[in-house]
Amino acid sequence: MKTYYFILTVIGLIAVSVLIGCDTNREKNVQDAKENVQQANQDLKDAQAEYDKEWQQFKKDAEFKIRTNENRIDEFKAEIKTASGKFKAKYEKEVVVLEQKNIELKKKISEYKYEGKDKWEEFKRGFNHDMDVVGKTLNDLFSKKD
Repeated sequence: MKTYYFILTVIGLIAVSVLIGCDTNREKNVQDAKENVQQANQDLKDAQAEYDKEWQQFKKDAEFKIRTNENRIDEFKAEIKTASGKFKAKYEKEVVVLEQKNIELKKKISEYKYEGKDKWEEFKRGFNHDMDVVGKTLNDLFSKKD
């Protein structure tokens, strides 16, 4: 009978050791998970701050380019008013189209809402392309008028 109690006690000690070991691992896993969540939250905050900084700079640069285009369009309009009929007819339509594109760019930049990094990169590419088209067309107009 003593052997029976001895074996039962040994089995009990082994079971308690296993349970305590599992409990320690579980606590360690919970702690690791908490640390991972905290790190992920910090990474998210850092990424958001970086995006905010990039967005503000992009918006500032875009608004500057739009204002520059508006000024150049206004200059061209003033020159068209004093120009001959042939010159006037030739460029009035082009200036109206450029003015409308510039207004659309202004609207696009003011209405943009962040929807993720991929969409942001796509927006930047498209916006910069459209901005370059307007700028190049304005440069072409100014070079043609001479």
